Amino acid sequence: MKAIIVLAVLLAIGIILLFYKKDSDMPKMLFSFLVLTSIIGLAVVGNVMRSLMPLFLTHVVALVLSYGGLLYYIFSEKKQWILWLLPISTIMLYVLLAWIGNEHI
Repeated sequence: MKAIIVLAVLLAIGIILLFYKKDSDMPKMLFSFLVLTSIIGLAVVGNVMRSLMPLFLTHVVALVLSYGGLLYYIFSEKKQWILWLLPISTIMLYVLLAWIGNEHI
């Protein structure tokens, strides 16, 4: 599983650099790297949610969807904000559940 994640990140970096070489669009390349970095950061932070497995699996699906949104942006230049905000919403839900107390879960 870890190898697939590393390959997906390397694939995204390769595609970003390939499209930059073809188009020479520096803002798009920087924005793509920013989104990729935030997706990786949210994946690392999301490991805290393993105590609530359904929410963790939802977070993993949200990360996959946001990665797909990044690839869609690279290929078509249409930003998918809702897909990039899904992992943040799952983390905010976890924080809310931890704040109110998750004894009932």
